[in-house]
Amino acid sequence: MADKIRVGIIGTGFGGNVQAPIMRRHPGYEVVAIASVARGHPDEIKTRTGVERVYTDWQDMLDREQLDLVSITSAPFLHHDMALEAYRHGCHVLCEKPMAMDSAQSQAMIQARDRAGRLGFIDFEFRFLPARLKAKELIASDVLGRVLHVSYAGVRSGSVFAPRRLGWLDQKEKGGGILGALGSHMFDSLTWWLDSPVETVSGQLATFIPTATADDGQPARRTADDAFWTIGTLRGGATFAAGVTAPTRQGAGWRLEVYGTDGTLVMTDDREVLLGTSTAPLSPVDLPPVPAAPPDLPEPASRYYTPMVGLLDRIYDAIVHGQVGPLLPVFEDGHRVQAVLDAVRRSDAEGKRIPVATS
Repeated sequence: MADKIRVGIIGTGFGGNVQAPIMRRHPGYEVVAIASVARGHPDEIKTRTGVERVYTDWQDMLDREQLDLVSITSAPFLHHDMALEAYRHGCHVLCEKPMAMDSAQSQAMIQARDRAGRLGFIDFEFRFLPARLKAKELIASDVLGRVLHVSYAGVRSGSVFAPRRLGWLDQKEKGGGILGALGSHMFDSLTWWLDSPVETVSGQLATFIPTATADDGQPARRTADDAFWTIGTLRGGATFAAGVTAPTRQGAGWRLEVYGTDGTLVMTDDREVLLGTSTAPLSPVDLPPVPAAPPDLPEPASRYYTPMVGLLDRIYDAIVHGQVGPLLPVFEDGHRVQAVLDAVRRSDAEGKRIPVATS
């Protein structure tokens, strides 16, 4: 393989608006082609993404192009089939979260990866935000002592109120919902920070805004959750409470609290980390500088620039140099999170605490 990783992107939403422009500016990647799943207009996609070869059929792209890496940014109900087809073509795979519709599908994706002898990565790019990396460093240093409890919550000002055409994110049958969209990131970070999987979980889902007005003025029904709350236990005995309430007019943002026998860590909005120990109150911790996005990088790519570059750097090292480090989110991480999501949904349906599958 040449020094540049030849990439084909499936999906022109996040894939076209965020991944394509950032990859095109990364010295290790060449975005060869992009495929629209929703049958977008090729000329518009080419202008917006800067990618010359635009397909309206993702399978056609896989058949025609010589690719090293396929990035799957479609709706979750398509991830399984797309990943298996990419592996059949001998490509590595970067898959958006949530990894699949359930853990049976994510396990099948791991098996397909192993049969193909290729690599599989999950787009848990928020691991590479400076505040989250600092939180990981401090927790791993044992400065908090034994972790007793973690509280992790988000309250968003909801886009569900905005008049718009409803997409897959609003449709449960396509893998939509806040649990998958944001809970997947939260459970990945939670288990990564503490280096401990979820053992049991009790969960509740809600759809506070079940209807909306589409851009054609007609009412549309939202079937996916727009809020979730969970409590549970991690291996080793720590407990957690985690959840997101999305449909609010004035969101309060994100807050992480980690309580240990020797200290406390607080992170707000992925921008500030506070640390307190048995001998010192909560005080700000210095964070590494955030790399500046290229001035010509459009929104929303500029907002994702720092975490995406961190992820892309490590994917490059894994594919080109064979270096798969502990920070790199791989298919096993996605599968582990998928098992938690499955358990939360089952808990909500059955009204009881559910053990999380570990295989």
